[in-house]
Amino acid sequence: MKIIVYCKYFNFKNPLDKPKIETFVVNVPQIPKIGETIVIERISPKRQFIIIFEYIVTAVQFNASKELPDSADAQVSAFLNHCWEGTSNFKVTNFLEQ
Repeated sequence: MKIIVYCKYFNFKNPLDKPKIETFVVNVPQIPKIGETIVIERISPKRQFIIIFEYIVTAVQFNASKELPDSADAQVSAFLNHCWEGTSNFKVTNFLEQ
């Protein structure tokens, strides 16, 4: 299943800065529920290491129409809960226990 994730996050170094909004698309085995944690792995564009992001889902909106064959199955709002550097390659979307 393909979902679009909308995430608002604050600058960790300067929390008073205006929050940034990030949008990205991921494939998941199932559409997450509110309160679930999504873990997503990305390669750092500046360095060659993996950054692991942990997002908490705050809202889920299912798409009413599937007019385009490549459209997403749902839209998810989330907030960035934690991120860290990693060395493993477990790919996208492990769902964690609450």
